[in-house]
Amino acid sequence: MKYGQHLRENIAPDYGPLPYMNYQHLDDIIRILSQKSLSSANLESRQISLTTPAPTNTKGVVLDSTTITEEAFLSCVDSELTKVEAFTLRKVMELRNKLDGVEIKIKQLSLNDEEEVDICQKLADDVATKFLTLEKYVNINFMGFHKILKKHDKYCPANPCKTFYVNRMHSQAWVRGDYSDVVVRLSEIYSTLRNDQVAEENTDASQSFLRSTTKYWVKTEDVSKVKYAVL
Repeated sequence: MKYGQHLRENIAPDYGPLPYMNYQHLDDIIRILSQKSLSSANLESRQISLTTPAPTNTKGVVLDSTTITEEAFLSCVDSELTKVEAFTLRKVMELRNKLDGVEIKIKQLSLNDEEEVDICQKLADDVATKFLTLEKYVNINFMGFHKILKKHDKYCPANPCKTFYVNRMHSQAWVRGDYSDVVVRLSEIYSTLRNDQVAEENTDASQSFLRSTTKYWVKTEDVSKVKYAVL
C-alpha cells in the first residue's frame, strides 16, 4: 500500500483531512520535478537580450514563473511542517485545559457519589482517547515527512534535502516535545477515582521472595497505549 493511501485511510474522523500533511500534493510536485530535464544554463554568459525567446526545457515548455520549481517543493514542506506543528500544540493545550477541569471537579468530589465519580471517569477517558488519537496523528505525519523526503532525494538527487528537514523536524516542538505530563495527570486522576491506598513498606527481614520479570518489546508508537492500559 502506498503511504498516501495509508495516510488517507487513517485520518481521524474528529480531525478531518485538513490538519494532515498534504502528502499527495508534495508527491505531485516530486513527480513533475523528476520529469523535468532543464536545458543547461550558459554559465559563461554575462549578457542577455530582451528579444531572445525565453529558455525552454527539452520538451519545449517555457520556463517562466509559473513553472514548478524545487523552491516550490521546499516552500510546501515548510508550510506543511508549520501546519502540523501548530495543530499538535493546539490540541495538547486543549487536552491540558480539559485535565484542569477534571482535576478541579475531583477536588470537589465525594467518592461516595457514584454518579459524579462516573462522570469524572468518562471525562478522564475522553482525554485519554483524544491523547492517543493525537499521538497517532503525530506519528502518521512524522512518517509521512520521512517518506516524502526520501522519495524527493531519490527522484531529485541533484537537490537532496532529507537530512536537513529531518534534523529540522527533530528540533520542532511537535516532535521533541515531552507530553508525558498528560499521562501522569491521568494516572493521578484514575488513582483518586479508584481511591487507591498507598501500601505501607514491609520491613520484616524474615520475609523474602523471588522476583521474576518479563520484558516485552513495544513499538514506540504504541508506548502511550500500553501506559494507558496499565493506568
